[in-house]
This record gives sequence, C-alpha cells and structure tokens, in this order.
Amino acid sequence: IIGFSCAFALGLLFNILACIISHSGYPIIVVASYFLAPFPNLICKNNDSFSSENGVIHDVGLFLTGFLIASGFAIPCILAHSDIISTKALGFSIGGGVIVYATIIAFLWYFNREDEENKDW
Repeated sequence: IIGFSCAFALGLLFNILACIISHSGYPIIVVASYFLAPFPNLICKNNDSFSSENGVIHDVGLFLTGFLIASGFAIPCILAHSDIISTKALGFSIGGGVIVYATIIAFLWYFNREDEENKDW
C-alpha cells in the first residue's frame, strides 16, 4: 500500500510541476479526472450473482470510465495545442497521468486478485 501511495503522489507531483513550468494552473484540471475515473466502473458494476450477463449499465460504466481516462490525456494535449501550456508541461502532465492510471489499475488488480483467491474455499 505504501508503494501505491508513493507512486500516486509522484504522479500528482508531475502535474504540480506541469503547473509550475507553464506558469498557470490549467494542468491541474486533469487531477479531477484521476479521482473521478474509477467511480463509474465501481458504481455500475454488476453485483447480481445469479446472472452471468454484464448488462447495459455495466457497459455504460465502462464507457464513462474510458471517457474520463481519455480526457485525462486529451485535456493537456488540447492545452498544449492552443499554446496555453508548453510542451514540457504537456510531457509532465502526460507522464503524471500514466503513473497515476497505472497505479490505480495495479491497485485494483492487486486487491481484486486477493479477493478471488479467498473465494476458492
């Protein structure tokens, strides 16, 4: 857990450095997508143990999660394209996004794997 929190803090540090390099606070907008991205998937997860189908609600949750993840990379690209932030700030923001999303995926994978191992007995 300590490693996950250190990696997440490193990703946030990269976004703060992007704000410092660009002399504006616009790159910090991406942090909202970091916190909002896992929620649609967690809310719309199918918890019905009698049905093997995922359903439309689960697909909507996956779509919204993918939309938030894509917007986490698209917002800095749009800001750099319109010359609001520099390309260095774009690199820091994209690098922070990769670190944060990889940390979230690894965290969810690790703890879901542990739950699946305990279901066997």
